[in-house]
Amino acid sequence: MDNVRVLVLRAAGVNCDLETGFAFELAGAQAQRVHINRLIENPSMLDDFAILVFPGGFSYGDDVAAGKILANQVVHHLVEPIRRFIESG
Repeated sequence: MDNVRVLVLRAAGVNCDLETGFAFELAGAQAQRVHINRLIENPSMLDDFAILVFPGGFSYGDDVAAGKILANQVVHHLVEPIRRFIESG
């Protein structure tokens, strides 16, 4: 895991991002927490990472269908960059 860079995605209501980053660091990776808005602004940021993590939680609150807003952000703004990220291995 040395020199492996991990992007830990964060958004309002997402929890476990700190713990997720810490777990990757314990395994020897370099974890960086990045807010989804930063990734939307600069999707080429994915090129700098080997792993993309969506930590658990109640993104944007469970009262508005937990995960729905985050999923829409990914589908409408990041689906192609994430597809390229996956295809690049």
